[in-house]
Amino acid sequence: MIGQTISHYRILGRLGQGGMGVVYKALDLDLGRHVALKFLPDMLKPGENQAKRMEREARAISALNHPNICTIHELAEYENRPYLVQELLEGATLEALIRQKKLPSETVLDIAIQLAEGLKAAHSKGLVHRDIKPSNLFLTNDGRAKILDFGLVRELDNSGPASADGPTMDHGPGELTEPGRIVGTLSYMSPEQLRGEPATPRSDIFSLGIVYFELLCGVHPFKKKSDFETASAILCEPSHSPLAETPMPRGLDALLTKMLAKKPDDRYADAGVLLDDLNRISQGLVHSRFAPFGEEGPDGANRSIAVLPFTNISPDKDNEYFGDGLAEELINALAKLEPLRVAARTSAFHFRGKDADVREVGQRLNVRSVLTGSVRASGKRLRVTTQLVNTADGFHLWAERYDRDMVDIFALQDEITEAIMGQLKVRLGLRNEPIAGRPPTHNMAAYNQYLKGRYFWNRRSAADVERAIECFSQAAESDPQFAAAFSGLADCYVILGVYGNHKPEDLFPLATEVARRALAINPGLAEAYTSLGSIRAIYDWDWTGAETDFEKAISLNPQYSTAYHWHASHCLIPLGRFSQARAQIAIAREKDPLSLPILSTAGLIAYFERNPDEAIAEYQRCVEMDPHFGLGFYFLGQAYEQKGAYADAIAALDRSLTLTRDRAEVIAALGHVHAMAGNQVEASRLLRQLQERTRTEYVSPVLLAQILLALGEREQAITHLQQAQQIRATDLVWLKVRPAFDSIQQDPRVVEVRNAIGLGDQAEVPA
Repeated sequence: MIGQTISHYRILGRLGQGGMGVVYKALDLDLGRHVALKFLPDMLKPGENQAKRMEREARAISALNHPNICTIHELAEYENRPYLVQELLEGATLEALIRQKKLPSETVLDIAIQLAEGLKAAHSKGLVHRDIKPSNLFLTNDGRAKILDFGLVRELDNSGPASADGPTMDHGPGELTEPGRIVGTLSYMSPEQLRGEPATPRSDIFSLGIVYFELLCGVHPFKKKSDFETASAILCEPSHSPLAETPMPRGLDALLTKMLAKKPDDRYADAGVLLDDLNRISQGLVHSRFAPFGEEGPDGANRSIAVLPFTNISPDKDNEYFGDGLAEELINALAKLEPLRVAARTSAFHFRGKDADVREVGQRLNVRSVLTGSVRASGKRLRVTTQLVNTADGFHLWAERYDRDMVDIFALQDEITEAIMGQLKVRLGLRNEPIAGRPPTHNMAAYNQYLKGRYFWNRRSAADVERAIECFSQAAESDPQFAAAFSGLADCYVILGVYGNHKPEDLFPLATEVARRALAINPGLAEAYTSLGSIRAIYDWDWTGAETDFEKAISLNPQYSTAYHWHASHCLIPLGRFSQARAQIAIAREKDPLSLPILSTAGLIAYFERNPDEAIAEYQRCVEMDPHFGLGFYFLGQAYEQKGAYADAIAALDRSLTLTRDRAEVIAALGHVHAMAGNQVEASRLLRQLQERTRTEYVSPVLLAQILLALGEREQAITHLQQAQQIRATDLVWLKVRPAFDSIQQDPRVVEVRNAIGLGDQAEVPA
């Protein structure tokens, strides 16, 4: 039939075939839309009963008109063969999804609720589907669950259950099958259907229970080697249950047990009653597993939570930023709740895209609970599912689903946070304070650009930071009173300045301007004070002012790990105040234990203290956590050089050079170690490579000075350091503590440079 035109439908291809019909994809020539045409399969001759079945299916579905049931557009006939015109669905059957993998419990709960809603509509009309199975259930690309194929539907009498097939729709009590005949799919039938007894809504509940079980556990609860053995298991045996090993929302295991009860009277009466219990589970009303939160632990870990990045299950994969942004804003809001301890974003997002067990997450982040979720955006509609999981045993404490318009995103964030706070408040005695931390804008376009900016900024490569600048700039342009957008710009300019990608004079005045603009709008923004503190230190050389800004940031948001980190790395370490820097890094590590930049700074302190073994150990932890962390190998190579292990140093720096795509500071470190190892020719080649770069791009004179000094060119090296002072090169702040410059620390010209940038002698700097 492919290629033919039937009525005003051109058949384009075959979609599939089952026992009750063959389905084609077609183009509606009148309306210009794609549809599905369902014919009786070729092996079924279009007799009176078959035609009545198709008519009954059309009437049943048309009477329901429910979003979780496949829509019927038309019932027509072609060459004495009836056919249905249905909506064309894009996605996959649950049968295909089950074959692929076991689905996350939050996704299953979402699907379960939708299917129960569709089946409730049928049951409320007195209709029994009688063929609920994964191949008759569909999940569209935008996340809508649909019930298909009502070819075996039967209607109940008002007086109660009818005979095996019951009366037809609007056709009186006539039979379409012989009484006692078994109809349906054997492995998904209820016990009473296998016995040839009339099917009721409780029969659909049993079949749906098997589907739920498969979605959660990846296996059929009764499946055996043969149909006879499977039927016997459905009739007589309990379900073989891996439920105990399957983390799921609390109460869902009991719900499944009730759905799969052998006696119909022990099951849910219909899908409406089932849906009530599913919604209770989703809303967290079944939460006896919440008790561990109230148990006081010696380390206070019971008052702790990690918010993992929300999984993007939207058709548009570019919406990943939105899930990240929602999780980040929840982290910011929950961090305001005392005494709740919230894992920092960097550590929580370490688990993005990883199928990590929540118990592992709890151990690595030292938290008692984990909030996970998913985001599905389709057009202007948004669906967010969330679940709070106890890391001690993997059981769900609370779950909820939110369907909103995109314009309601701010209210949605508040609603989710309030719901979590309500759960935590009961057990921990938290004050239910107003939500704080959400970016103060009501401009949706600005907020979307802000979320994209944070997404790219957190990826931290130079190219991603440049993209973040574009996003933050657009956010600020859309809403000139959006403080967080200006603070984001300041963060970007600071990072690029530290990376040495641009001339300092092109970045830091801009960074100062936007940071002050952010504070003028919102004087309580800790992130802006953190950026301002970094600018004062590494560009203005105003160390006292920098400390004031960092202390202000920490007082405004004690949970903000970057404030402690940048205080140590941009201010305390350059001044040689290593003990204080260690204390700040210890706090940052506690709040953000998996942050590679923070771990790197811990190693940097050891390196500047001339303790290469400790530094090497810290950097090895970094590269073990992420073998693609180029800066980890950069620091590791310098620590090996400090120990005199030149071969190891060169190997680590070569690896860093590959991972960072020939970053200038890595070339300088590699040139220095080659010179120290006696490889003068290679060191000179690397020096020329950097000198050549200065013709087309910014390269800090400090980097050239490192190689020159190792090659014995003392005068040229000092001249380059003086040039660095004139242009306020950011890496000049390491002059006092960097081992590469130990040999010239007492030269009067170097002392003058140090004093000019505020790096006077202090006791903590090693001799």
